[in-house]
Amino acid sequence: MPKDLKLYQILNVDATATDAEITAAYNRLIAEHPESDPRHEEIVHAYSVLSDVERRAKYDVTGKTTRIRRSRKTASGTKLEKVRFVLNTVFLACAAVTVVLFLLQFGGYSAKPFYWACGISMTIKVAEYILRLIP
Repeated sequence: MPKDLKLYQILNVDATATDAEITAAYNRLIAEHPESDPRHEEIVHAYSVLSDVERRAKYDVTGKTTRIRRSRKTASGTKLEKVRFVLNTVFLACAAVTVVLFLLQFGGYSAKPFYWACGISMTIKVAEYILRLIP
């Protein structure tokens, strides 16, 4: 992308343009310039900055654009997500069993299974929260 872009000029709108005006200008220019056109990338970049409220405010103040950082998922990150998913699934199953045991307790059944289910559910949830602390 070229440096020092005049984003409002690229979209042919004023600095006071509304979101609707920016979107209309973007749609009109994209229809005129296919992806093979070198100007297409400038138009997309200008719209991506001006359509985002925070990025537009920063651009209006500094005159510079910032890149959007996309996080890359590492193999360990996806493994942790899988473990968290499994723990949440088991927690939900334990919570359902806890509800059933709680209701059965009113029917005269022993309270011990209910307490066991509550303890297991809480242990699983605590383990899941601890895993959230790992980056």
